[in-house]
Amino acid sequence: MSSSEIRPLRILISGAGIGGLTAAIALRQAGHSVALFEKSRFLNELGAAMHLAPNASGLVRRLGLIPEMKGGIKVEWISEYRTDGSLVFETDASQTEDRYVHPWQLMHRVDIHSALKEIAITKEGRGAPVTIATSSQVMDVDFEKNTLILQNGERHSGDVIIGADGVHSVLRSAVVGEKSSAVPSGQSAFRFLLPVSEILADPVTAQFVAKTGKLQVWMADDKRIVIYPCRYNLLLNFVCCHLDTKNYSQEEDWGQDANKAEMLDMFRDFCPPMIALLSKAPANEIKRWQLLDLPALPTWVKGNVALMGDAAHPFLPYHGQGGAQAIEDGVALAAVLPLGTKKEDVADRLKLYQECRYERATRVQDVTRMLGISPAGNREKPTPGQFAEYIYSHDAYVSACEKLDQFLKGEKERNEDKSSLT
Repeated sequence: MSSSEIRPLRILISGAGIGGLTAAIALRQAGHSVALFEKSRFLNELGAAMHLAPNASGLVRRLGLIPEMKGGIKVEWISEYRTDGSLVFETDASQTEDRYVHPWQLMHRVDIHSALKEIAITKEGRGAPVTIATSSQVMDVDFEKNTLILQNGERHSGDVIIGADGVHSVLRSAVVGEKSSAVPSGQSAFRFLLPVSEILADPVTAQFVAKTGKLQVWMADDKRIVIYPCRYNLLLNFVCCHLDTKNYSQEEDWGQDANKAEMLDMFRDFCPPMIALLSKAPANEIKRWQLLDLPALPTWVKGNVALMGDAAHPFLPYHGQGGAQAIEDGVALAAVLPLGTKKEDVADRLKLYQECRYERATRVQDVTRMLGISPAGNREKPTPGQFAEYIYSHDAYVSACEKLDQFLKGEKERNEDKSSLT
């Protein structure tokens, strides 16, 4: 193909969360024209903090985001405790990058979202800036015309449509061909942030922040508390998981206000210092997050439309991989759609994207289920470390590029075989 025949693809992405922004940046840097459609008005990323494990931190660096320059904290220690405060184990994780090339980092979701948004829309850097339309709720897709249909009636056509519209994805059912809603997992979590300075100032709770970069898990059979720092070690993030005792609304997973007294009662059997720590949570800042699950979909792709992130594979928060797998999806999409990809080849390339990502994302999803809490309190579960090599050593971009090379080589051989027969 001559340079005069090469044209960028017009790519439309529904959802400007971390996954959608990652895909937008990677596709922009590949040379394509990218438009994001986001239902929220202010484009605020909800939630608190998130993991950038080695498999994700390497990918965002390739896109131009250096986590430690945006408040990212390196994981230095991993500890597990019993409810009475006794230590089960503590591991020095400060040299993670020696084994997996890239560090394991912890970031406030707002910080990473803001950084990715800036990279997407800046006039500097490779490719044309991404356009972002807010208050733009996608309601449907026209597969024949490759068109997104917005709630206000607007229709936008492109060569590629990506559903990055989260766990309550509108495009998921359209792609699968039947209603495919995520369902309650039977688990929920309380989430909040506390200033590290406030914790340090109290002799009863100072022990929780005595070491920087510490990821700690406090375990009971039917509940757990996960604590880790973010934003330059100024904030401590809490995820307090438990079995559901009520039916909660599923409409706003991250943002439902929670009752502080209910949270303290739920974790009343933990040791006094932990209760003192939880008691510091501002009553008006505690959020309840109902943990939703979704069996593996039969497909993520239909025609020129593909799902990614939570729209394709929502995760339970038991290995810190939800955001990481969405990031992997985003860079894999760009890898199989390099500049020069023809519109008529998009459907096959999206099938290749699914081939690159489906088995891995599904397996990691299964791992998070196995590591989750359960009514049976099964303590024979695998440890996170048993899957570390598989999860952390993977480079989704390199892997997808290799898959594309194999695909193109096979395509060339098939074309040559056809030519030899004519």
